[in-house]
Amino acid sequence: MSEYEEMNAYYIKKLSENLKKANFKDIEYIQTKDKEFRSNGERHPHSWSIIDRKDLIDWVLEK
Repeated sequence: MSEYEEMNAYYIKKLSENLKKANFKDIEYIQTKDKEFRSNGERHPHSWSIIDRKDLIDWVLEK
């Protein structure tokens, strides 16, 4: 298994932090837990299963 600092999640979190420091207003970092599974139960950390569809749609529509 990779170290956290070698994962995309680490860089995404850092990107979010840097954008906030640069005064970008519409930045929201949401850390997930136990969401990296496909509907068949297979582990897949890049699966879209990490998205809460309703929350995503609501967020996009309010922007």
